[in-house]
Amino acid sequence: MATFLSLPPSVLAAVFLLLPSFATAQKDNAKECSCFVTNETSSGYFTSHRFFDFRNVASAPATAPAIISSLPNTTNAFYSSDYFTKDTWKDDWTIQNWTSSDSMVTSDATILMANSLSNVYLEKSDDADPSYTSHLTLRTSRQPDFQSVAEFDSVEQNFQYLSARFMARVIGSPGACAGMFTYLANDDPQLVQEADIEILTSGPRNVVQYTNQPAVDADGNEKPEATVNGTQPRDWSEWNVYRVDWMPKSTSWYVNGNSVAKIEFQVPKDPAGLMVNMWSNGGSWTGNMSTFDEAFLQIQWIELVYNTSGPYGGSGAKKRDTDDIGFSGPLEKRKKKQQGCKVVCSIDEQVNVTGTPAVLSNNTAAAPLGWKGEGMGFMAWMPLFLISGTAFGYL
Repeated sequence: MATFLSLPPSVLAAVFLLLPSFATAQKDNAKECSCFVTNETSSGYFTSHRFFDFRNVASAPATAPAIISSLPNTTNAFYSSDYFTKDTWKDDWTIQNWTSSDSMVTSDATILMANSLSNVYLEKSDDADPSYTSHLTLRTSRQPDFQSVAEFDSVEQNFQYLSARFMARVIGSPGACAGMFTYLANDDPQLVQEADIEILTSGPRNVVQYTNQPAVDADGNEKPEATVNGTQPRDWSEWNVYRVDWMPKSTSWYVNGNSVAKIEFQVPKDPAGLMVNMWSNGGSWTGNMSTFDEAFLQIQWIELVYNTSGPYGGSGAKKRDTDDIGFSGPLEKRKKKQQGCKVVCSIDEQVNVTGTPAVLSNNTAAAPLGWKGEGMGFMAWMPLFLISGTAFGYL
């Protein structure tokens, strides 16, 4: 049985690439770490870490891009700034510009959606907090004949279990949905695999929907065991840290470190990508947005720790000279005698700077004492060749 710990040997020797300094928004703050551990009941070990920081981007403009009212011009729009044309963005994310014309007949949508590159943009913050001066924004706007929407997807489409965190808020008019989720498409809606965080701007401001999709069966009946309507003390128009842990036996969600949902029903099991979007189609889920109204998903930072199932062969990835591909670049092949997890780091415990993992253990001969994670069992001090076999799924 495949688990999040069953990885190709090459992944254990991942080399984190030092990213260019352009705009300083994508950071690799963990080059010294060999593996990463998370906390809470859904804790686990992961081989890779990425941190995307949009809080103090000097090039962020003071005003948002103008709304495009023409449907052809919306889907053919340029990027909102050069920031999104650089490898520091494009190596990890792709902004979408498709329309929903193919799915209009099979859904209850009442208006066409059109993704636009210009609906994903950086902007200066007008908040009083001096700790950040900018953020990333995804925008949706209702036009008379269509809904202008925003989405960006991960280049990596072979995540196989991860912990993803988003410092985010949602503002704007009713009738939209903000989504942060893992996703594996299928022509059969009942075979889609998806672990969702969804915020409805028409809903109560303290309620967020957490779902292992699909949420309905083939006859349209709801699957109550697939969804939790989670409540939180702070409403979603304020900054919150949303966390999803997609693991082999369950998907767990947290807000500001507090557990809000755990679902063990139809947990996604196959390699998938990560998506972030802000959308509406006038259907029963999002509701209908009034003409010229807007809503926004704003993000200060994204942090990921993850494992992958192997090379990514998707169309969004750059062609590499090696078959061993990781989220941050080519992976070196692991030598037989090479030890796996030499430096264990945490993105939760003892972290002093957000996005910079803390070293918990630096020992070339032993693993951390007494750590237990989902699907792993108890780990005492043991040689690293055993960690390579038990923690990472093979000997």
